Amino acid sequence: MNTAFIIGNGTTRKGFDLSRLKPYGTIYGCNALYRDFPDHSIPDFLVAIDDGIIAEIEGSSFPSKRVIIPPMDERWEPADCNISRPRSNAGMNAMREAIKAGCDQLICLGFDFMIEDDKQLLSNMYDGTENYGPSTRASAADNPGRLNYMQWLVSKNPEVDFIYIFPNDLTISKIHGKNVYYNSYENLLKHT
Repeated sequence: MNTAFIIGNGTTRKGFDLSRLKPYGTIYGCNALYRDFPDHSIPDFLVAIDDGIIAEIEGSSFPSKRVIIPPMDERWEPADCNISRPRSNAGMNAMREAIKAGCDQLICLGFDFMIEDDKQLLSNMYDGTENYGPSTRASAADNPGRLNYMQWLVSKNPEVDFIYIFPNDLTISKIHGKNVYYNSYENLLKHT
């Protein structure tokens, strides 16, 4: 399998050493993840969709050839998923980019909007920092749409395995499909 690790910025991934994933697949990170790795060792590709963080990344020393800024049309949910076309999120765009690149196993960390806890589902590693304010912050009301978008992506890509990683003690809103799996950080650590 061609594995991609999709790194969302939910706080459930806090404390997990992402560098341990490097030998096992391509790492697609979102938005400000690059801030945590001044040596630019992670991620392999950095995906951003909001103007503020895009400008920040372009003004940084992160290698531009590893930055993916989807076309404007792809920064919104597809019409066949949601006719009102709300703004996408960088995690979903990172998944789509990995699929375009031929990855057929996506291991997703930090996708906290799937958690059934009103505080945790809105968590973000960078909340309150530059380019992470009210204009880009998701709300709990956005979550049904985000889950629907994820379900749509899974159903459109039956040849891709989607593996979601969460701490053992959390209840999550599950995405369904024969190509969907769930695992824990503890088990992921055993394999990396």
